[in-house]
Amino acid sequence: MPRKRVTSGSCAEVATGSTIPPGATAVVRVEDTDRDGEAVKIFAPVRMGQNVVRRGSDVRRGSIVVRAGEEMTPAKVGVLAAVGRAQLKAFVRPTVAILTTGDELVPPGQRIQPGQVYDVNTYTMAAVTRENGGEPILLGRVSDRAAAVRTALRRGLDNDLIVFTGGSSAGERDLVVDIIRSLGEVLFHGIAIKPGKPTALGHVDGKPVLVMPGNPTSCLTNGYVLLRPMLRRMAHLPPTSPRTVEVPLGNLIERIRGRLEFHTVRIADGTAVSAFKESSAITSMAHADGYIEIPADVDRIEKGASVRVTLF
Repeated sequence: MPRKRVTSGSCAEVATGSTIPPGATAVVRVEDTDRDGEAVKIFAPVRMGQNVVRRGSDVRRGSIVVRAGEEMTPAKVGVLAAVGRAQLKAFVRPTVAILTTGDELVPPGQRIQPGQVYDVNTYTMAAVTRENGGEPILLGRVSDRAAAVRTALRRGLDNDLIVFTGGSSAGERDLVVDIIRSLGEVLFHGIAIKPGKPTALGHVDGKPVLVMPGNPTSCLTNGYVLLRPMLRRMAHLPPTSPRTVEVPLGNLIERIRGRLEFHTVRIADGTAVSAFKESSAITSMAHADGYIEIPADVDRIEKGASVRVTLF
């Protein structure tokens, strides 16, 4: 910063953002000037305080710029840098072990054989995890054998949360819930929602273990309904604020009562049109704009009825 005092008829060069020298009352852009030897010609009118920001006008001494518990954004990182903070304490992102059961599963990118299907759930659960403050640890496919499931679960215990996809329904080879029960405690097995009924939660050695259905739509639905709030709480993030719109229903929906249903829809021409196919069809979610919640005691919603759509 120039130390010499600026008096009437004189000027000094300063860098953008620096402190102005004593006596200076305005700043002129260099684009509006021309140096002529020792003299500086100014080609624009100048007023008192022009291009000058008063000290403390942005951040006052002692003011709070970021509160504890707030999620860091690029703007908040910038304001911390602006006040000279090079480091701060932050919560560690919880690590989430993701395991998928099924001898029939093949990772994307490999050639598929008769009787095999591509693994979808590993990647949707990893995406939900990243989106909600967690760090996914992909432990791969687990064979439908008790010893393999037990070994995989023990590997997963190095992390903060373990997520299994598959192995939660009543199939003969769905062993995960029984293994959790043998090593720890099952808190619940089965919830009254559609899709996603065969879901379980337990804990082993103090670590929560969430077991999702193998069907991709059921798994992703519970990723939003169960995994997301669990993760955000573990990551010390605030709950999500869902975006909703109210529009007329574009088609009749009939169903069997008994479970809360998350029914996927597309928004088309100002109406909500059913996008749900079946629990195994991931395109039900990929081609949808959101979902409507159908209460357990409702079996019919008429075309034209006003529905609230929670947007993805």
